[in-house]
Amino acid sequence: MLPILSLKVFGLVRAASQTSAHVRAGALATAGGILISFWALAGAAIAAKAAGAAVGWGIQFQQPGFVAFLAIVVLFFTLNLWGLFEIQLPSRLMSAAERQGTGEGLAGHFASGLFATLMATPCSAPFLGTALSFALAQSAGTIFAIFTAVGAGLALPYLALAAAPRVARFLPRPGAWMDTLRGAMGFLLAGAVVWLLYVLAAQIAPERLATFQVALLAVSLALWLAHRAQPASAGRRAGWALALLVAAGAVVLTARAPRAESRAAAGPASASAIAWQPFDRAEAERLAAEEGRLVFLDITADWCVTCKVNEKLVLHTPEVVAAFARHDVVAMKADWTNRDDGIARFLAEHGRYGIPFYLLYRPGREPHVFGELISKQGVIDVLADSAAR
Repeated sequence: MLPILSLKVFGLVRAASQTSAHVRAGALATAGGILISFWALAGAAIAAKAAGAAVGWGIQFQQPGFVAFLAIVVLFFTLNLWGLFEIQLPSRLMSAAERQGTGEGLAGHFASGLFATLMATPCSAPFLGTALSFALAQSAGTIFAIFTAVGAGLALPYLALAAAPRVARFLPRPGAWMDTLRGAMGFLLAGAVVWLLYVLAAQIAPERLATFQVALLAVSLALWLAHRAQPASAGRRAGWALALLVAAGAVVLTARAPRAESRAAAGPASASAIAWQPFDRAEAERLAAEEGRLVFLDITADWCVTCKVNEKLVLHTPEVVAAFARHDVVAMKADWTNRDDGIARFLAEHGRYGIPFYLLYRPGREPHVFGELISKQGVIDVLADSAAR
């Protein structure tokens, strides 16, 4: 969500000097982008279910091509905020905007709504897990209705701003200080690029990742050279053509890159005192049924920010590590960073279509499914109760 937050903060501050009609139009355009993107996700989910494919929330981040495309787009936004270029509307639309007293077209507001949805999906599963798990198991009409409701909820702040556009007048007035704000917002966008590169590192081979990183530098260099050239000159056009060509080639090559080995499958995580093993369903069930062992399963992904927060604040803490050792818990981990239909089907069997997902196999009892947001005491209590029985 960093790109969306930074762009919208900057846009809302600029809106303080605009007319109520302009603020209302921009808010409605953003809300429209959010709703249309949710309808597109609903359509994709319905089509995937009809084709018999496994579906899940946030799974677009399992595709290296999508992550690379998003990194390129966020890089363009970053360089835009740092002043290397300005996004201009066609001349007719610019003239119409000027006649209406607006300094910014609606396309940017609409695009920010689209990207709000795309960037929010990995982080929103813990809060939307129940509703989305229910939706993805229902008919096409129910899926569409629930996705519409979720989209309306995400768009609600913008709909409220459209209903009361005068609220924007309470924001600070634009001035020279906005140049500093614009640069600071660019660093938030750059942070999002770093996160996307971290996701790619678990999906493609290291040499391909290095190639993509060089491509990002090449795109930035081409846009910098275009910025230094004279307006409407051949040099500026050549710089833009080179930037777009390198960007397109980088996305295509990344989409076709060899997949990296799953981090969970590579062996136990050295950063944790818990000896994680790759998930083996048959072995987990055997350990619980025949040896009376507790088996804790963690399904995670590098693009799942909530998973990383749970690991840092709960699973890798001394209290939980001690509870695992005290009750002789076998810890297994499944990595869903890359597409894995087996994991998707396993989640669907338990009524889930998103991660994080935590499950405890218990001797003589049904497995215990934890919520997406876990706590140290909650995990410790469940382990103690399961061991006592």
